[in-house]
Amino acid sequence: MTTPNANYISIFIADDHRLYVEALSIALENYPLMQIRTIGTAADGEDLLANFPKDLPDILLLDLNMPVMNGLEVIPLLKKKYPRLRIMIVTNYSDAKFVRECLQVHSVSGYFLKTSGLDELIKALQEVMLGNLYMSKGLQLYPKENGDENEVDVFDETFLAKYNLTKRELEILGLIAQAKSNAQIADHLFISPQTVGAHRKNIMRKLNISSTAGLVRFAIENLAG
Repeated sequence: MTTPNANYISIFIADDHRLYVEALSIALENYPLMQIRTIGTAADGEDLLANFPKDLPDILLLDLNMPVMNGLEVIPLLKKKYPRLRIMIVTNYSDAKFVRECLQVHSVSGYFLKTSGLDELIKALQEVMLGNLYMSKGLQLYPKENGDENEVDVFDETFLAKYNLTKRELEILGLIAQAKSNAQIADHLFISPQTVGAHRKNIMRKLNISSTAGLVRFAIENLAG
C-alpha cells in the first residue's frame, strides 16, 4: 500500500466476470492524467484470500456477487487480516440493505455501481485514496418508501407477533414454502448457507417444530400461494 496519492493508485480487482475485469484494467491503466496499475485479480472470494498480495494494493475493487465465497462473506476476513485495506464495492446491487451492510456493518471505503461511468469511477478512486467515503450517485441507505426492500409478499405484522419471528425469518420461511434449499435461499437473499441454517434453527425453535419436514409443512400451510 502506497502513501496516499490521488494521482497514483494500485488496485486489485475481485470479480468473476473475466472480460469485465480485463476491460476495466485496460480502461483504468490507459486513463489520461492518472497512473493506475492493476496488481492482481481474483474470480471469487476464496481465490481472493488465497492470492491476495502481501504488498497490499491501495484499493481493492470488490464485487458482491461471486461464486464459492461472495463479497459480503470475504470482507470481514480481509478486514481482520488487513485492517488498513481500503475496500470499494463495485456491483450491480443498489438495494439499500446491501449499501447499509457494506457501509455501516463492514465499514468499506466506497460503494460504486457498475452502471456508472469511468469518469465517476476515477473520481471515486481519488476520493477513497484521500480517505473519504464514496457512494455512487442515487444510492440510498434507506428505501424511499416503507416496504421497498423486497419484503416477502406474505409479510404480516400479526403473523410476526404471533410466532415471535423477525422479518428476515419470515422471509426465509416464505422461501421454504417455495421448496427452496438452503443454498437457493442463500443466493436469493445474498447471505451464506450457514446463515440460512442458523435462521432455520431459530425458526424451528420459535415454532416448536423438531423436523425439517414439519417446518416445510408449516411453511406451505401458512405461507404458500
